[in-house]
Amino acid sequence: MGKKVILINGSARKKNTFKVLQDIEQILKGRGLETEILHLFDYDVKDCTGCEECVQQSGCSLTDDMPAIMQKLLDSDAIVFGSPVYMGGATSKFKTFADRTNVWIHKTELVGKPALFVATTTATGRKEIRRFFHIYATGLATRKGDFVARTGKTMSAPVREEELSRFLALLQEDEANYRPAMDEIVMFTVQKVMALNSSGSDRTYWEQKEWLDKPYYYPCAMHPGKRAFGKLMHKILSKAMRQA
Repeated sequence: MGKKVILINGSARKKNTFKVLQDIEQILKGRGLETEILHLFDYDVKDCTGCEECVQQSGCSLTDDMPAIMQKLLDSDAIVFGSPVYMGGATSKFKTFADRTNVWIHKTELVGKPALFVATTTATGRKEIRRFFHIYATGLATRKGDFVARTGKTMSAPVREEELSRFLALLQEDEANYRPAMDEIVMFTVQKVMALNSSGSDRTYWEQKEWLDKPYYYPCAMHPGKRAFGKLMHKILSKAMRQA
């Protein structure tokens, strides 16, 4: 069975962002990949209340469609995150969806999945939403691919395959060839130290994954300098946690 890519549309309308996602979907299908566009506004996604039940235990106190959405992402081989720019960021629906995946920041289950990012805007906000996507994907420990954006002047331009070059390469490459960026190493190290100093489900999860004595989630082409930095950061943070 071929690989499957989930494309998430964070727009209330099936217009600009949806069109870009459709273009990407056709490219992926041309590569023999199975695809599904998931419209967030078709699902009941309640606001996160910050109760931390997902962090302290493993479930969620809310009852809605998020478990079904999250299962689709877990079952996928790669993810495309898409949203128009609203007030310099993603739509409120997309942000609510992202908030509800908070458990994956602590106990990430999307480790190593290639991720592609799509944004549309008639004016400004492209840099801001790109940064939002970058931070979100770093927390999820996905392998970051390309950023495809359309503005007022380029909105009607079809997506070219070369705009997805890194994402398409990640779909074929083994994790062992991935070179994590510094912010990815920082995020991993921070979460590892927090798990080590936790007596709850976080530590149990990290122990089961056998990440607590590793420099990163999986064997990869990490630069020796970054490896040394991660080790030093772990030492400093661990000391600070003991003295807190």
